[in-house]
Amino acid sequence: MNLKALLTATIVATATLTSSAAVRPHSKTIVVESPENLPILAQNDPEAMYLHDTSDGRTLLYVEVENGGSLNTLDVTDPANIQRIARTTIPANTAFDFVEPIGEQAVLIRYRDGSGVALLSFKHYKQPILVAAPTIDEDAVSEPLGQTGLLLTSSQRAYRPVSQPLNARNYKVVDTANPVQPALLAMISDVQQRLTKSDTGTLFLLNRDGITVVRRLRVEQDHQVELDAQMGN
Repeated sequence: MNLKALLTATIVATATLTSSAAVRPHSKTIVVESPENLPILAQNDPEAMYLHDTSDGRTLLYVEVENGGSLNTLDVTDPANIQRIARTTIPANTAFDFVEPIGEQAVLIRYRDGSGVALLSFKHYKQPILVAAPTIDEDAVSEPLGQTGLLLTSSQRAYRPVSQPLNARNYKVVDTANPVQPALLAMISDVQQRLTKSDTGTLFLLNRDGITVVRRLRVEQDHQVELDAQMGN
């Protein structure tokens, strides 16, 4: 093949590839929306996002932008009709990650620079509020206790008393019914063992002082209703 023929073949092949790339494939079952074809999805250097279901049946998508300084709120209840709801400035120290929901109206966040944790309250979903969380240790591992509670487990301390077992942990029980003012219910230190009664949601925490029992009344009530139904009462 001479040089002229080679150049011609290359031009034709390039034109064919460009034409193919411009044609978007279609599917009868899947739709892909991108910032290029749906401008409402375009964000300026987003950091993270979080889905929140409201009490009135909406699903909102919060998008963290401006290094944690703002949240964009999108209503994604109907994926075919996504709407922009609000943009809220929040006094975050720096960029953060969404860790886990706290009850039905808040989420725990953790700053990426290691400076600590905080709560984002969605009580007024159009204007999320950033709340300091002094009851929550920045290095604690958190897990929900139903919809209105939080169990915090501290990480292993580098320097521990000789009397403290190697696998001991410190626990905090926090009431998050009011996410703007979470309440510390109990602190249990140097827990050596933890057991769970799954049907009633009861926790048993053992340390040198004895046994601490953490009860979840709603789970107990639901379990009793189930037992009564089984017995025909």
